[in-house]
Amino acid sequence: MLNISNIVKRFGAHVANDGITFNVEAGRIFGLLGPNGAGKTTLIRMITNIIMPDEGSITLDGHPVSAEQQNVIGYLPEERGLYKKLRVGEQLTYFGRLKGLSPAEATRRAHWWLHRLGADG
Repeated sequence: MLNISNIVKRFGAHVANDGITFNVEAGRIFGLLGPNGAGKTTLIRMITNIIMPDEGSITLDGHPVSAEQQNVIGYLPEERGLYKKLRVGEQLTYFGRLKGLSPAEATRRAHWWLHRLGADG
């Protein structure tokens, strides 16, 4: 399902990822472990197509990662990027709009999820 092949990522003279290769089969749970600065976040950002590798390839279901795969990959970074002055429903609507939903559809889906989770009261 996920194929990482000889991934290299440099930031100036610093090499964040150097020749990383592994596969994750469909239906498996996979974790990246390592100390701070080991390149875990950089690798995840490449898998989710936020940044591009300098060398190597990343494929998901046999296709190179692209903006299209961003809709099927879940990623929750340590820093969530929430806006403190927005209400939860407004945040959900905003994220829906970022994914291409119309304002009305994003609002409708946000209300649906808030209701489903009992957070609309």
